[in-house]
Amino acid sequence: MPFPLLATTPISSPLSPKNPLHRQPTKSPNNTYSLRLPNTISCEQKQVNNDGSSHQGIDRRNVLLGLGGLYGAATTTMAGGKVANADGGPVQPPDLSMCILATDSQADDEPVNCCPPNYSMSDIIDFELPPSYEPVNQRKPAHKLSPREIKRYKAAIAKMKQLNPKDPWNFMQQATIHCTFCNGAFFQVNYPDKLLQVHGNWLFLPWHRYYLYFWERILGKIIGDPTLAIPYWNWDTADGMFMPSVYLDDESSLYNDKRNHEHYKALMDFNYKNEPTPTPNPRPDEYRKVINRNYEMVEALFTKDQLAKASLFMGQPIVAGEEMSSKEMTENAGAIETLHNLAHEWVGPVAKPNHDMGNFYTAARDTLFFAHHANVDRMWDIYSKKRGYKVEFNDPDFLEASFLFYDENRQLVRCKVSDSLSAEQLGYTYAPEVCPWEGIGRRIRKEKTAKKQEAKKQLQLVEVSEFGTQPRPLDDPIRALVRRPKKNRSKLEMEEEIEVLVVDNIQFEPGTNIRFDVYISKPIEGLATPDYGEYAGRFSRIPHIHNKKFHHTGKARLQIGITELVENINAESSKGLVVTLVPRMGYPSIGGVFIELQEVDY
Repeated sequence: MPFPLLATTPISSPLSPKNPLHRQPTKSPNNTYSLRLPNTISCEQKQVNNDGSSHQGIDRRNVLLGLGGLYGAATTTMAGGKVANADGGPVQPPDLSMCILATDSQADDEPVNCCPPNYSMSDIIDFELPPSYEPVNQRKPAHKLSPREIKRYKAAIAKMKQLNPKDPWNFMQQATIHCTFCNGAFFQVNYPDKLLQVHGNWLFLPWHRYYLYFWERILGKIIGDPTLAIPYWNWDTADGMFMPSVYLDDESSLYNDKRNHEHYKALMDFNYKNEPTPTPNPRPDEYRKVINRNYEMVEALFTKDQLAKASLFMGQPIVAGEEMSSKEMTENAGAIETLHNLAHEWVGPVAKPNHDMGNFYTAARDTLFFAHHANVDRMWDIYSKKRGYKVEFNDPDFLEASFLFYDENRQLVRCKVSDSLSAEQLGYTYAPEVCPWEGIGRRIRKEKTAKKQEAKKQLQLVEVSEFGTQPRPLDDPIRALVRRPKKNRSKLEMEEEIEVLVVDNIQFEPGTNIRFDVYISKPIEGLATPDYGEYAGRFSRIPHIHNKKFHHTGKARLQIGITELVENINAESSKGLVVTLVPRMGYPSIGGVFIELQEVDY
């Protein structure tokens, strides 16, 4: 078939009931299904056999049966007239004929062409899951690939880069897909003033899972090897906190020279500051401290609060007619997207416009992008496992949201979120890896407690006041005494509602990198200890989105579940908590800090 022409000129746009998903239901002693999370579940991934079955886990065919029952119900509910959100229902794929110039917000709002090959909308078919009898491919850590696997992967990328520039499989065409859905190349269908955006909301993980899925399938098709599996960069382990060496050979198809060369042999510090003067690599005697701090941030993704309320991990809901860049809409990225931003900043060059990895417009031009996002996808897989494979949002607005991708047959396919909730049903899994970050918080607290006991007599308490009613600039650490909605809650109350810390009305210039960390401590008679206390979470934002016409002051909200943390610091009987916001990058303002109770998902 002839390759379609690129759209080089922009075309103007015309002006639930709670029913958790069980892939493998487990029954409690009284023969009823338990909705409670398991107390301890290892993050190690299940082994998958060539026939599609698995041990230490579930059979892939059972996954398909379980998912089919739920999604059929969701579809029926929609057909019956239920509208989950009055604003417009599930986000739908764009009209490909209505592509406009996007914006590189890190390059003085330079207009950029991110339009995909101009296929007709009539060519679209619905995506179908791969047959259950196909082998399940196993993605491995990039630094553990065998010489044969490295050679095969490099060959596939090299051939992708050699394809006709107009071929939707071509490397640059594939890289442009990320810009298309991140930098404002499309308006939403039926909403000509609302840009389509998959970041900062619950679409972030499903969309990127499909992106990697088709990238992997296309590479396999290019070299005639359907068993090809892309590697993942497991930056959540000490050995993986370096750029994988396989990506650093400057004569390799995996190499990209637009990276921070200072970091080629450096340990990735999750507190890295993307500044003109590069942060020095920690000395060998400081490695363990940095690694443990990194582990602490990874472990914070999987607290009981995060597991009990999926929006804290995945991002808040968005429906058709809402837009992350509008003045009315507040960005609500999940904890995993926030943590993922760091690797983009750390790999990309320091100087603006931070091409390639440090800029969403160009990020996918670096093959390391796909290894990074494979680990992000793996984090979702771990999260799903720890939740007992219960569907994150049993809501048609989530399950029926859909995207468009070119598949391994150069066919445009419409993909629903409901088909992306299991990596295994898509035909791949992750190699089992020990997760050394599990339990790190408990060990760090034990060490801190011992040190505090030794220094108890010399402890100098400091005054701390409430945040107040006016916005405050975050140019220095902000410490505030925040009242809790209720103290001494019962075990049942804590299982039904979690405490959520809300940092509200975070405002910033859209073209700037913003990052700050949040710490919580127990007050002592209304006073605060000199140290910040326990790490609770992070706000991080890389400039993205927006068409130049729609730029405005950015606005976001950060939500962190803290029930487990409050228990860990023995603060359940405290009327309030000391919350400390520590600036890392940029100069946002903070509108308010408060704690509220939110219902769990099930």
